[in-house]
Amino acid sequence: MMWVIRAGQNALYYDKYILNSKVYVPWDGYQMDLSQIRTRADFRTVVEKEKGTDNRTSVSNWAGQLYTFTQEIETGDLVLIPSKGSHTYCLAKIVSNYRFDKNEKDKLYHCRDIEILERDIPRDVFSQTVIYSLGAFRTIFKAKHEDDIIHTKLKRGCKWGTMNLLLL
Repeated sequence: MMWVIRAGQNALYYDKYILNSKVYVPWDGYQMDLSQIRTRADFRTVVEKEKGTDNRTSVSNWAGQLYTFTQEIETGDLVLIPSKGSHTYCLAKIVSNYRFDKNEKDKLYHCRDIEILERDIPRDVFSQTVIYSLGAFRTIFKAKHEDDIIHTKLKRGCKWGTMNLLLL
């Protein structure tokens, strides 16, 4: 699978993601290990307490993204990380399970290790349909048009040998 994980508002943490070879949940709060929370309903409860709201849409949105980051994303999945302004993307592979780090200095407590496959992929190599789909307002989401993204990269040449395996 392929995911998009934003590096905070205006890609504030983009350089940290790349430098540390990690992706994070770039939100304030949630200073707790989420590894034992297994259901979407339980994530909704956590969000309601953390955010002090019962707005069903907001709670569902945040809870779904936390669930995705901790439960759905798997080792070996690909992730696109948009740079500031989403003019370029970094393509990486998830290489660890979810981890909570209570000592993280920027308060990015929730992380996964990544292997960077390619940096500075220009946005304009993708079709307009793909570009629109990558512009979703969520922080963490499944990339739509995954096949189009992969085929675009194959046509333009790959810097890694594992991309062909994704098409099998």
